[in-house]
Amino acid sequence: MNISGVKHLDRGMQRVENLERKALQDLQDVFAKTNHIYMFCYDALSGEVTDIHADEDEMAYLRKYFLSHKDALVRQFRDGDIENVIDAPMEESHLMMRGLSLRGEKRKLVGVWVMMAIDGNALSEDTYLSNAYRKTTRAQFDEATELLETLTERYMEEMIRKDRLSDDLGQVENSGRKTEALLKKSEALTEILKSLEEEGDFIHVAKKILEQVTEFYGISNASILRLNSDQETVDMIIECSKSRESLINDFHHVSISELPFFTGRPYTISSSADAPKEFQRFLNKYDVMSGVFLPIKVSEQNGMYVCFLVHGEERRWTMDEVKFLNDVKCVLQTVLVKRITKNSLASSYSTLESILENTGCGIAVVDARKRMLLYTNGTYKEMVRNEVDSSTLEMLLLDTKDAETKHFEYHSVASDFWYDLSFENIHWVDGRSVRLCTLYDISEMKQYQKRIERQANMDYLTGLYNRKRCELDLDIEIRNAKRESAEGALLYIDLDDFKNINDGLGHTVGDALLVAVADEFQKITGVTVKAYRAGGDEFALIIPASENQRIEKIVNRIMDAFATPWNLEDQEYYCTMSMGAVYFPKDGEDVTTLMQRADFALRDAKHHGKNHVEFYSEKTGERAIQRLDMERALRSAVEHDCSEFLVYYQPIVDASQPGHPCRGAEALVRWQSKDLGFVMPGDFVPLAEYLGLIVPIGQHVLLEACKRCKFWNDYGHPEYKVHVNLSVIQLIRDDIVLTVQDALESTGLMPSNLTLEVTEGLAVQDMEAMNRILAELKKMGVRVALDDFGTGYSSLSYMRDMPLDTIKIDKSFIDDVGQDDFSDAFVKTVSSLAEAIDVDVVVEGVEDQKQTEALREMKVDLIQGYYYDKPLPQDKFEEKYCIETPYKL
Repeated sequence: MNISGVKHLDRGMQRVENLERKALQDLQDVFAKTNHIYMFCYDALSGEVTDIHADEDEMAYLRKYFLSHKDALVRQFRDGDIENVIDAPMEESHLMMRGLSLRGEKRKLVGVWVMMAIDGNALSEDTYLSNAYRKTTRAQFDEATELLETLTERYMEEMIRKDRLSDDLGQVENSGRKTEALLKKSEALTEILKSLEEEGDFIHVAKKILEQVTEFYGISNASILRLNSDQETVDMIIECSKSRESLINDFHHVSISELPFFTGRPYTISSSADAPKEFQRFLNKYDVMSGVFLPIKVSEQNGMYVCFLVHGEERRWTMDEVKFLNDVKCVLQTVLVKRITKNSLASSYSTLESILENTGCGIAVVDARKRMLLYTNGTYKEMVRNEVDSSTLEMLLLDTKDAETKHFEYHSVASDFWYDLSFENIHWVDGRSVRLCTLYDISEMKQYQKRIERQANMDYLTGLYNRKRCELDLDIEIRNAKRESAEGALLYIDLDDFKNINDGLGHTVGDALLVAVADEFQKITGVTVKAYRAGGDEFALIIPASENQRIEKIVNRIMDAFATPWNLEDQEYYCTMSMGAVYFPKDGEDVTTLMQRADFALRDAKHHGKNHVEFYSEKTGERAIQRLDMERALRSAVEHDCSEFLVYYQPIVDASQPGHPCRGAEALVRWQSKDLGFVMPGDFVPLAEYLGLIVPIGQHVLLEACKRCKFWNDYGHPEYKVHVNLSVIQLIRDDIVLTVQDALESTGLMPSNLTLEVTEGLAVQDMEAMNRILAELKKMGVRVALDDFGTGYSSLSYMRDMPLDTIKIDKSFIDDVGQDDFSDAFVKTVSSLAEAIDVDVVVEGVEDQKQTEALREMKVDLIQGYYYDKPLPQDKFEEKYCIETPYKL
């Protein structure tokens, strides 16, 4: 979005000339669908920038109830206003409409998001809308607005940053073009000055000078005219022509009356100028578009003219060009005078000094053999005013070690200026061999280059260098390590469950976490070890070979930092990390190999659980290849409607009843891959969570489980309930309530027969948000179970604070039940507390009769484990528990 190129419009609105419609349309479509709303982006001058994604019935509904309000809503926004969000008054309580501004620099209004939503909870009994219409709640609409506001601000900041970077690049390119032109001018002037050394006749030397001028400035024709002895006619004695037939044959005894410029005065005629009639006749006759005519005086008499003509194209002469051509005229006049009076050295030096003083660049002339500075012009003295710089630069000019060097850049440390220096060996006016140095100030260009380099290498959120800079520095450190025959290390770090924090708690908290992690890395590593943000929630640390002895200490300090909660906006949040590490050059001698192997090690670390470090080995590489194969197969399975994912069912029995009858089952996912065969959840679920594929897989399992439980309920077992696990990623999504509601509505399952299991690890992230989501689920009639109770950050207060129906005690406490006092005490305590607050207790992982008897004494009724049955395919479970008699001991 070209924010700097907007046009001011009435009503305080601005129109973006090159609005990135497709990017906005894609952002809008995904956002609207995810949040169950309708929206479009509006520009007051051109109308809708994006299209509403809706079918014909939906569009008819939107036109009837919403779109008539859009103009009045958009007109309320003004440039510079503090408000970003404005609500439109609606006639019906279930209709919600609001505008959200897109603002550029200085809060200039660029456009308005128009958001429309239907509050499903506020629909009256006589208002019916089918499930085809998108419906949300007022609270979710507010959250969606807040998220869109954040996304829009990020989007606009990025567009502004791009424009600024583009402006900077333009300035650098312009500065570069100016410098290049100055260098070319310097080269041309140097060659022209060399002509002073030529020993040939005037016509030979002058023609070489004119050839330099036509080549440098792209002039069509350069010539010298001489007044004949009759004082009435003119001949062309020298010509250099590049674009058309020669004029020299036509310029023989031309009457001076036909040459209006032959007056002894200089003339500059540009294409756009209105020339007098006599000049216009001359220009037309010789097909000249523009020209510069300068007199060359001989013994103070107007005897010659040097003419610079342009044919076939328009030309507007600049001051620099005219000044340069005047300098050329002076050189020609000096050469002519030198030929006339060979011994007039003082005259030549005076003329040369006059030229050099007006070249526009610094000039210094050095006698390298005698180590003597012969001449500096005023520009040079102005550019090098600092005494320290002046002394240092003079030593550099007098140094004969680099006598062959023609061109280089020089940084003046004392004044922090950058100069471009060019050298040429010439003969001075007195005939001695000297070095002519031209000096240009390129400090401004260098500052722009440095600024752009910083922008290209810096991550602005964290203040760390980015991945590009990491790769450049890593290449340097690899070469240093090889030269020193030592080993350095690259640590590649990924934050565990960062996406959950970012999506569930908001981008503000997510950004605060990234900044806090970056600060911690800088505290840990110090100056010599560099930290980088490699992208998203990934970081990299380069430990050079010189710090080899600190590798283990740095790794341990990083692990310690992530073992404690992060304080973000006065709240504590747990976030762990996974780390992959490689040694260089042992594990790779180039950047690509090392980065790839560090990523392999990182993936291996994630496979082993949170807050784990894995150093690369050959086995790591083999496992990484296997995981890549699994990742490809996993993505393919999800793309094909998750049909490869099977739902197995493990019975939950009631030990308090005779025969220990089945009361339902836990739905457990298995993967029958067409490429990899049968895959257990422990092998693919962590990878699916890492890749974000657990959401569609989880929705598939939820829908299938609801279908089967509905079948069980309808065919003789209305008491059966199905337990379905929710992952962290599923639970924190804004649409989880609607997802569950859709599954219940589409299958017809009674909500009370669905139990959703959440792990207690979820609760530690944000108890308030967790309780709000669970409360909405319970409001639907769905039951909620806390799984793996007793592990991780467990707290008995969860039983009191969370809206629970069931506690599932982790298998680790059941393994030693009846034999270990702590396990017995824990199970008894949880069972007693659960009974007091009317919460069911289920124990999982029961494998033998002794455990069953011990649990029976503790008044634990609901039991799950291999002692009763393993997880079974759907057909096997239904054959055993739905058609035949319940399980008997």
